Amino acid sequence: MRRGILVILGVLFIISILQLTEIFSTVTAFASSLPWWIYFVLAGIIYSGYKSMTLTVEDRKVDQIHIEEEGKIYVKRMEDEKERRKKARVSGQ
Repeated sequence: MRRGILVILGVLFIISILQLTEIFSTVTAFASSLPWWIYFVLAGIIYSGYKSMTLTVEDRKVDQIHIEEEGKIYVKRMEDEKERRKKARVSGQ
């Protein structure tokens, strides 16, 4: 039983590899018919997408650092205000 399943999986694997090679040969035939400058355009598009992703990640990190610093300033102001009110309450009694 187990051997039959392995044989079926092996046949399916071989069929999928053959279909992939057929797709690959079709893609290579299509790619070889394109003008040379198309490759530069595609490379530029891929590079632009890569840089956009990396700069977006970097920008998010910088924004997060800025948000954390602003949060620390806000908390410090709240603590100072709490201290000021506490002193005003003590001196008012």
